[in-house]
Amino acid sequence: MENTIGLLHIRDDSEQNDHIELLIKRALIEQQYSLIEITEKEQIGALDGLVLQLEKSSDYVKAFQWLIDLKEEHSLFIWILSEGKDSELTKLYPHLSKNSVIEIIESDQGVEELGIKIKNALNYKNHLLNRIEPKKISDHHYLDPAKLSLVVHDKIIALTRKEFKIIELLYENLENVVTYEQINEAIYGNSTGESLEKYRVANFIFHIRNKLKEQSYFEIEIIRTKGYLLTYSKNERFLFENRGEKVLQ
Repeated sequence: MENTIGLLHIRDDSEQNDHIELLIKRALIEQQYSLIEITEKEQIGALDGLVLQLEKSSDYVKAFQWLIDLKEEHSLFIWILSEGKDSELTKLYPHLSKNSVIEIIESDQGVEELGIKIKNALNYKNHLLNRIEPKKISDHHYLDPAKLSLVVHDKIIALTRKEFKIIELLYENLENVVTYEQINEAIYGNSTGESLEKYRVANFIFHIRNKLKEQSYFEIEIIRTKGYLLTYSKNERFLFENRGEKVLQ
């Protein structure tokens, strides 16, 4: 399994950028990893780990903003390559991400140390993922937690982490209504019943329904004032009914 590591240079004008990138590539040369430079947040979804290179204390502000933006959307191993362990940074970094593991590595420890930590972390992650079995209701369709996807007749529908949590809940309650409150709890851990929560859920469902257009097996019905229902599409129901009639004949 090839893993993708992102390298984020906080300072675009640094003379050390190319040097650091070359050293990291050398440290990972024997591993099944690819290293890509990160310039946009949209690239983060494809990563297994992220290296942030900091040279000065002034770089920490930009690094904080990146980490805060990643707080809920992604689960990553994040390694901060720093000139020194700043006391304020040490206090703050564990609180900057809800789902990621963040570690500071001093530059004088060497990039080789970073390579070892990357190798150990991703070996552990891959070991856990290999133990996760897809959730199947039918051989024709199933959820794949390792790839955050819904598979329908060999068609892979990629989802974000929150979208996957929602489709997982709907899938486990196939043909049964799942309320706004239940969905909100699945993605945020609690529900206050506020109208804003319904708006957020509706926004996620909108994107999921668009992705489901890639297949014709499932559809999500809106149950007004209550929530949503994952059900078989009308075409699939028609096929079921016809099969049943042929058997009876």
